[in-house]
Amino acid sequence: MSSTFIAALAILGTMVLTSLYGLATAALRRRVTVRSPEAATLSKVVPAVNALLRAQGPQMQALVAILEAQKGVCNGNVDEALRVTKAAQDEFDQFLVESARVLT
Repeated sequence: MSSTFIAALAILGTMVLTSLYGLATAALRRRVTVRSPEAATLSKVVPAVNALLRAQGPQMQALVAILEAQKGVCNGNVDEALRVTKAAQDEFDQFLVESARVLT
C-alpha cells in the first residue's frame, strides 16, 4: 500500500475516535451534574455582584463631577451626577429590599 493511503486511513481513524470521544463526553455531561458548594454559593452571589456593577458607573460619574467641581468646572455635571447617583441608590436599595424579603 502507498504511504499516502496509510496516512489517510490513520487520519480517518483518528477523526472517528475523536468524534466518538466527543459524543461520549457530551452524553455524560448531560446526564452527570456536579453540584458543588462553590457553585451554589456563586449562584447566590451573582445578583449582588450585578447590582454592585450597575451602581459603579454612577459612582464614578459622581466622583468625576466632584473632582471637576473642585477644579472650578461647574457646567451642570454635578446636578446630572447627583440625579444619576440618586437613581442608582434607589435601584440598589430596591435590590436590597427584594433580597432580604422572605419568600413563603
